Amino acid sequence: MTFENLKLIAAKKKSPLDAAGKRRARLLHQINKQIDFASKFTPARAQRGRWFQQEPDGTFTLAIRYGRRDLELSKGKFAISCTSTDDLIKALEAGRLHCSKGQFDDQLERISGEIRSGFRRS
Repeated sequence: MTFENLKLIAAKKKSPLDAAGKRRARLLHQINKQIDFASKFTPARAQRGRWFQQEPDGTFTLAIRYGRRDLELSKGKFAISCTSTDDLIKALEAGRLHCSKGQFDDQLERISGEIRSGFRRS
């Protein structure tokens, strides 16, 4: 393959993310993974690391998580009730939108500090 007919340029380097940006990118990656889980959901197959569960009445309960901790979505509310997988995907997309706008940054910083403090030696 030759590059004769193409205009070649130097690659642009990505600017390094700050700590908040890295946490946000990690959460966005996990939300995208959950959307994939929801789009391929089959009740008989258990998937490790899934944030949602199906209730006996057929509805779903979704908790957006960072590490092993649920994020507070509203004052005192940590989960979303969804009636179908389509609603589940819409809820995850709404969570992705909130995350990309930085609305979870304070919680992510607090939870990240709590997780890090568990690794400190006494």
